[in-house]
Amino acid sequence: MKKQAIAGLLLGCTASTNAFALDTNSAYDMDYQDDCSTNIHSSYCSNASFDFSPMRLDGETPSKVAENDSLAQSTQLPHYLRVSDERDWDYLMEQSYTILGLSVATVGLMTFLPESITKWDSEDSSIKNLGSKWKDNVSQGPVWDKDEHFLNYVMHPYFGGVYYTAARHAGFNEFESFLYSTTMSTFFWEYGVEAFAEVPSIQDLFVTPFFGAVVGEVMLQQELRITENGGEVMGSETLGSVSLFFLNPVGHIHYWVTDAWGDETEVNLAYNAWFSNGDAAQYAYDAGMPYTDQFIGLEVKLKF
Repeated sequence: MKKQAIAGLLLGCTASTNAFALDTNSAYDMDYQDDCSTNIHSSYCSNASFDFSPMRLDGETPSKVAENDSLAQSTQLPHYLRVSDERDWDYLMEQSYTILGLSVATVGLMTFLPESITKWDSEDSSIKNLGSKWKDNVSQGPVWDKDEHFLNYVMHPYFGGVYYTAARHAGFNEFESFLYSTTMSTFFWEYGVEAFAEVPSIQDLFVTPFFGAVVGEVMLQQELRITENGGEVMGSETLGSVSLFFLNPVGHIHYWVTDAWGDETEVNLAYNAWFSNGDAAQYAYDAGMPYTDQFIGLEVKLKF
């Protein structure tokens, strides 16, 4: 019995000594490779490969996750149908130029509307003495206007929402988008474009940005829901496309313009008379156009 105990003790010491002799910090290759190029035991060869890559808790390997992320990026929606992950100042500036063009077109359209709707008389809508009329209107306002309720409490909140969603799509949060909508509706529209025709309005200064922020957030959430639903509304892609357009008209129009010209569209404000084109200026003067040192223009360059 003592002999067996002594033999067991010696074997245990030997195994412990060999175990401590191993380098526990070194890596060991656990791959098994067989040579199937020869005909020896070819019936036991296998072409199967085993991946011992670490697994994530969700069951996907890092390589599979990277593949899925790459696929998601390649199928990413256009910018006007998604919200940027971070603030995109360039995209916001591009949309602001689009808003400027649309505003000029809106003013042109409103000059053809009856005076009972716009409350603009023929003298206010004239292009003569624009600078002095703007100064007079700004100095007189703001005042409580008498516009139609549809314009004050439907269209103005809607356009405030349009400004708001432009900033939200560019990656700005709710408060920042509200500030952008306030800036655009107050300084760009009320004291800018519209002040050439009428005195700034008290209702518009409040209703457009504040109600517009609420309406704009609702518009954005509805837009995202339609997009997640494959662009359909009540099973109709046509109804979905129309809804998406009215929920984000600036983004759609901006995309159509840039996409049509291969994103090679450049828009700038110009303050030099006749865009520094001497021939055009001379032609205008010869035709009887009076000289004025006040000039502002929108210069659009389309590159083919």
